[in-house]
Amino acid sequence: MAVVDVPVMERNLARMAALAAGAGIRLRPHAKTHKMPAVARRQLAHGATGLTVATLREAEVFVDAGVDDLLLAHPPVGSAKLRRLSALAGRLRRCAVALDSVELATALPASVDVYWEVDTGLHRIGTAPGDATVAQVQALIEAIGSARFRGLITHGGQSYAAATPDARAAAAAEESNGLLQTAALLQVQGIAPSELSIGATPTAEFAGRFQHGATRITEMRPGTYVFGDANQVTLRSQRLDDCALAVVATVVSRPADDRAVLDAGSKALSADLRVPGLVGYGIVLGSPDLTVARLSEEHALVTGVEAGRLRPGDRLVIVPAHVCTTINLHPAILFIDEAGATWQPVEARGWS
Repeated sequence: MAVVDVPVMERNLARMAALAAGAGIRLRPHAKTHKMPAVARRQLAHGATGLTVATLREAEVFVDAGVDDLLLAHPPVGSAKLRRLSALAGRLRRCAVALDSVELATALPASVDVYWEVDTGLHRIGTAPGDATVAQVQALIEAIGSARFRGLITHGGQSYAAATPDARAAAAAEESNGLLQTAALLQVQGIAPSELSIGATPTAEFAGRFQHGATRITEMRPGTYVFGDANQVTLRSQRLDDCALAVVATVVSRPADDRAVLDAGSKALSADLRVPGLVGYGIVLGSPDLTVARLSEEHALVTGVEAGRLRPGDRLVIVPAHVCTTINLHPAILFIDEAGATWQPVEARGWS
């Protein structure tokens, strides 16, 4: 069972909103982390200008919930996705897509704006900062017109490989400066991007520190911050006290003095993305000696000296390594606050 401590979540929402406001940057959180309209409404109430989504399923769920400004940060390739995007665009006040293909941009509905993706170090989607991006943006504007070119976008995902705080700060500089320097080259060509959009929870605290002349980052898209996870704690971008979501698991066996087995395997805890320095698949609250050492589908193997005191029926509370992919495993999350507990459906879960 996954549970959320609502006051901790609200504190996280308020802190990130204040950080963005203090830096003069618009906040467009990535809703792929929570996938829940209930949480999206709280982000908007805290001042978010709109949402970022990863899938058309997420986009459809949030539009149905009344969100009217979305950025799809994943190229919608194929006729089926383009038809769904067209239907969505007609229901949105503002709709944009992030991509790195002029050909794909020409296939988008005419009401959809475009962010051009720049690869500032993650080496996933995007063109290299500098002249390579300038040439592609010029081709993009020639193909779809300047009015639909929203700006430049990047994701500093390389920050998840940072083994030290200095390395995380360096990844943040790489993320922001790659956009700023490219924007300066575009301005020489008479092209002024209205948005320079960055996005990663580990780099969020640095978002307002970089500028090129008078040009600054305009938008940030962190996602994980809403709940936190063991990765963020290990990276020191959030504290353990900032982790609002955990998975409650039950001991089902203690086959040895240094080993216990839980009922929460890879179908309850994410097996994805462990950052440098994180040992195991999460943090067991109140038991620093215990390590979630191995996951099977229905079993989690917990090791450590403290495992010897565990008995079948005991419960452990685990902050997962990666909260985004953990949430996608759960059809509903139990939200707990002073008023009691309520189940919130994870309506936008799934692949597409």
